Amino acid sequence: MTARIAIMVSILGLVLTACSTSSDEPTTTLLTSSEGPVFVGADGVGSDVSDTSRIVVLNGDLVEVIFALGAGDRVVGRDLTTTYPPEALAVPDVGLGRILNAEAVIGLAPTLVIGDTQIEPLSAIEQIRAAGIPVVILDLQSTLPGVSRKIEEVADILGLDDEGVVLAREVEADIQAALDLAAQAPDSPRVGYMYVRGPETLLMFGNGMPTHFLIEAAGGIDAFGEAGVTFAQPLDAELLVAAEPEVLITPIEGFDLIGGIDAFLALPGVSDTPAGAARAVITYDEALFLGMGPRTGEALMQLVLDLHPELATP
Repeated sequence: MTARIAIMVSILGLVLTACSTSSDEPTTTLLTSSEGPVFVGADGVGSDVSDTSRIVVLNGDLVEVIFALGAGDRVVGRDLTTTYPPEALAVPDVGLGRILNAEAVIGLAPTLVIGDTQIEPLSAIEQIRAAGIPVVILDLQSTLPGVSRKIEEVADILGLDDEGVVLAREVEADIQAALDLAAQAPDSPRVGYMYVRGPETLLMFGNGMPTHFLIEAAGGIDAFGEAGVTFAQPLDAELLVAAEPEVLITPIEGFDLIGGIDAFLALPGVSDTPAGAARAVITYDEALFLGMGPRTGEALMQLVLDLHPELATP
């Protein structure tokens, strides 16, 4: 499996499991143990975590959180989809978390494995646990409040509670700054997020996806969500046109892959939308915009300024 195809599979996994996202409460529970802390993850399994010196991380967003907490030197293995920070790319990859290779993980002799509810198959997770390696599974977060929960849960597991609080408050401040600016917007453009990873991977993201919460927070209207798209569905040209998006957002990786703006406008239905007619297409780095990690405030602020350029400071 090539890296490009593997990443496609992972993002599709994000889409398919998005309905399992965020509750209002932390998804790990800390218990006490004679050997060390026991974290009960989103899968209901308790893991003794007494040594966090060698960590394999099975999701790119969680890698980003750990590095932002200052614990990147503990990461000895990471998921193939990891793209940020750059120094994380020097860490050996264990393949795709959505198609978990237990042997690759075990071979790195980790003292802890961290992933979320996208990780499959269950048999591979059980194989790692059978080797005596704790595996903590977190819930998948897709909302703005979920970003802080994700950071604080990871920090709690790593014994970095203070650092987690500091990072979470910094991210919350960044998000709030973007929200405050968005509140000054004079209008609410209709925005649609199209996930493109090549001519055969065309999706519309709507209610329940991270993109929905970002668009709404940036002072826009999620045109696809309003049109009835829930989570993600294959591109429907008729529905796309009926949604009347004034702006379309797509990942830069897929945009470049299909050949840029002219190829994007040639996709079914796009040219018949107000966004297509105006060539109003915005591209963002996939990990930045979909990751809901420490850079979420940065992503939201950029979206606010792109949707409302009149709010930019002279």
